[in-house]
Amino acid sequence: MKRLSILLVVGVFVYLFALPSNRAFAGCTTIKDGTLLDVNGNPIVLGYDQFGYNYQAHMFNGTYDSVDRNLDGTYWGSTGDYVNDRLRMKWSDDWLSNKDCSGDGKLDRGSPSSNGWPTISQGWLTNQVEGDYDSDGDGTEDAHYSYFVKIVWVGPGGPLWGQYTIIQEVYNDPVGGYNGVLYKAASPGFGLNDHWTE
Repeated sequence: MKRLSILLVVGVFVYLFALPSNRAFAGCTTIKDGTLLDVNGNPIVLGYDQFGYNYQAHMFNGTYDSVDRNLDGTYWGSTGDYVNDRLRMKWSDDWLSNKDCSGDGKLDRGSPSSNGWPTISQGWLTNQVEGDYDSDGDGTEDAHYSYFVKIVWVGPGGPLWGQYTIIQEVYNDPVGGYNGVLYKAASPGFGLNDHWTE
């Protein structure tokens, strides 16, 4: 259940910003310019914001509660034991850039193509989660877990959301019986080579 929730974070993160327009733009706007906006219409700032995003450094360090940029004790409106679990994400520039070159006022996703800007994130993303939970129903959080996943864009036909694949999962939860690597692809790194896109 925790693993499914973790993957949902990634799915929502992919669509956190409005789709970029397909028109070309002569220059690029950077976060430092102060005019790029988040999903709620607030200016994106340099460094970490109050939610845990550092778009300039391609990182997030916060909780499930703050990943939706709304500190309300829920995770995109849902409640549960995982809402206060720690979440760290890192991503490549092709996943979510730290500038706007398409001219739509949002951070760009994907690499430019000859016929305009892609409408989906390309590149790679990692999620690392840690939390505690009540393993025996006595009301105390007596068990600890950690989860790590690497996700890469592979193009149409990928097994995850039709465009992506998981290349590594590590899950540690001694009480739940998990200890180490759940899955690892044969190729090291983050893919984005002929092995992943053929």
